[in-house]
Amino acid sequence: MTERIKNSKQTIVAIDDSPEILTLINEILGETYEVRLAKTVKAANTILNEKKADIILLDLKLEGDISGLDFLGYLKSKDHLKDIPVLMISSNSQLMNVSKATKLGAKGYIVKPINAVILRDKIYSILIETRYGGHH
Repeated sequence: MTERIKNSKQTIVAIDDSPEILTLINEILGETYEVRLAKTVKAANTILNEKKADIILLDLKLEGDISGLDFLGYLKSKDHLKDIPVLMISSNSQLMNVSKATKLGAKGYIVKPINAVILRDKIYSILIETRYGGHH
């Protein structure tokens, strides 16, 4: 087991103001990926500045002074962050915002309650697309 190089795992940064959602994401993805969890945009920025993420999971509705959409816009405006694929997490009632998120550059979305199989599939396909193409 020790032969697997620890840092060969791809890094996922999950940003959600719900500790329950973060715990769930970590349970679903923690064995396959290095999962970094952030409850706030400030915490997310700290994580993103210290290590390159392979994918970002971002809640559309964040508590505090900045929405998920605002933060997505911020990510896409920064040279060192703009190429990281973002997968939005949304409750059903926010689906109209999902189209805004897609226009801003999100790669897709999943709807709460989070389905483990769908989450894994979406992340896998986004990472494959990012690695083998998808560069315009």
